[in-house]
Amino acid sequence: MTIKKIVVGPFETNCYLIADSRTKEVVIVDPGAEAEKILSTIKKSDLKPKFILLTHEHPDHAGALEFIVEAADIECRSARDGDEIELGNLKIKAMATSGHTPKSFCYFIEDNIFSGDTLFKRGIGRTDLEGGDYNAIKKSLRRLMEFPDNFKVWPGHGEKTTIAEEKKNNPFLTF
Repeated sequence: MTIKKIVVGPFETNCYLIADSRTKEVVIVDPGAEAEKILSTIKKSDLKPKFILLTHEHPDHAGALEFIVEAADIECRSARDGDEIELGNLKIKAMATSGHTPKSFCYFIEDNIFSGDTLFKRGIGRTDLEGGDYNAIKKSLRRLMEFPDNFKVWPGHGEKTTIAEEKKNNPFLTF
């Protein structure tokens, strides 16, 4: 598996390209902006786009969705809590993590968590926007903290982290 992070748009959203190293199939997570940049990276890396996953539907995470769907002739997959999606030899598991939005999701591949705006390095997603719910995000964060300490967290903004780092250093994880 290979993971490429592309920072896009004015809010510096992390768009991820997750590829099966054997088949070169790639899923695009959160194409927030700069569709040309995302598609160019896929082409240069000789990857085959299969589908798109969104961690949530805020414009900074989904702004380039329509353009990429049309240009690459792929679909945006919707998921339910517990769904498993295959990409080549990879299995992607979906977990509903409401709080930042009512329909926020995290995606798990091996020991990697793509957390969108649910969990950041030393932070959590805002809950003061429309549809946000602080009690719901706390519940979602508790679920995430049940994963092994070595799991890597790839957030929707900023740098990656680990479950262990967040348990130790995230001031919002005092339940």
